[in-house]
Amino acid sequence: MSKNGYDRYLDYQYRRSGGFFKALFDAIKVADSDNLPKLAKGFPEEVEAYKTWTRVGVTEFAKKVSPDNPFMDEFKKEYGIDEAR
Repeated sequence: MSKNGYDRYLDYQYRRSGGFFKALFDAIKVADSDNLPKLAKGFPEEVEAYKTWTRVGVTEFAKKVSPDNPFMDEFKKEYGIDEAR
């Protein structure tokens, strides 16, 4: 499976990220309004995934996760998401 930023953020949410992407999402979470756009220049999908999850909602987030993501079934069940696609 080729992962996009949404897949990586879902991995992070389920504590399956390590190393670089864990550190990246930890930085995105605490970035202020000056630094978040800077992070977005280098990692646009990851920042957009974080913003979608935290500001738009998990239903919209689910629409952008790869269909073969191994956490999708658990994620949909946990958040009560019907077929989001």
